[in-house]
Amino acid sequence: MKTLNSLSRAAVIGSAFGLLCGCDNRPDRTLSPPEDARWVTVTFRVPEGIALQPAELLYRSAQCKSVRYNSSNEPHDIPGYNDVERLFSAQENSNIRHLRVAVDGGGRCHWQLNSLRVSFRIAGDNPLVKGKEVIDTSYIFDFGAYGLSDGYGTGRAKAFSGERLDLKTDFFPMVFINHMFKKTTLKLFAGDTNYEQWRRRYRLSNTDNIYLNPLVHINKLVTLESPNPPPGNITALYPDGSREDIPYIYPDHDKLLSLK
Repeated sequence: MKTLNSLSRAAVIGSAFGLLCGCDNRPDRTLSPPEDARWVTVTFRVPEGIALQPAELLYRSAQCKSVRYNSSNEPHDIPGYNDVERLFSAQENSNIRHLRVAVDGGGRCHWQLNSLRVSFRIAGDNPLVKGKEVIDTSYIFDFGAYGLSDGYGTGRAKAFSGERLDLKTDFFPMVFINHMFKKTTLKLFAGDTNYEQWRRRYRLSNTDNIYLNPLVHINKLVTLESPNPPPGNITALYPDGSREDIPYIYPDHDKLLSLK
């Protein structure tokens, strides 16, 4: 009888796991927000010459866990993850885009939104793009722990609490000619995100509306060029034609702001 009870408990646990994960042991990633779900709305004003990318949503689940291994190859459970892409909706004859996202994703795994990434880049029909690797510029908004990685150039998250977050940021096109790696990249620059005032990542609390209004000074190009041959400093060429050596990989942001 004891053996039968043990088998029954195992069957119940296995059935429950199967409902959550399906027959192939992967979590059920279906989103089905409940009627009382909390939502957040993102509004993005698309500047001329800019291409808005699909938003990346990262949901996590405490019910449907994933297994990770530490440096000693020991397994441990972490909240399951669910990556989703969403397109912004467009208004006719308008450069305003909207996205409504469920914070409570629901479904069998009770998915919860942990991170939301909004990305944009210089459009492909701009002559600046030719022959260059174009890098996205991102904002990241965190709603919980275990969010997206820090590898998007936004800097560390800073806290914001309030119903509405309004962000207006000055961006400048920046070309980096890297002779060492024989590569030329193009992205938008808005200050060194190692400093808090220029970070573009936020840890949100009680926020229902996010308004993004990037101010892209598309004709104010700054060009960085690595020494050729090395060693030496990187040289920055500013929109006014002036040059200077810079110690790191960032131009003088205050100078760019004075030239906009």
